[in-house]
Amino acid sequence: MKLYYSPGACSLSPHIALHEAGIAFEPVMASTKSHKLQDGTDYYGINPLGYVPMLELDDGTRLREGPAIVQYIADLAPAKNLAPAAGTMQRYRLQE
Repeated sequence: MKLYYSPGACSLSPHIALHEAGIAFEPVMASTKSHKLQDGTDYYGINPLGYVPMLELDDGTRLREGPAIVQYIADLAPAKNLAPAAGTMQRYRLQE
């Protein structure tokens, strides 16, 4: 997996969730000012919306919203109890 992030942006929570879940990932810094990656790649070519966070799964699927990304990560590691179980009232309270 790759987590596209920018320091000081809303990408911190998925970064923490991945660490807490013990899931291996590649962090990829994407500037929110220049919209370029460190190697000069145009980030708009990867994410047409241009913002972070974005999680790219190994199969190429991309998630682009922080809350969805964090819940996805929590569901990958249910034993870590990062979020209440899907379908429970506690989960909907979390989403509130």
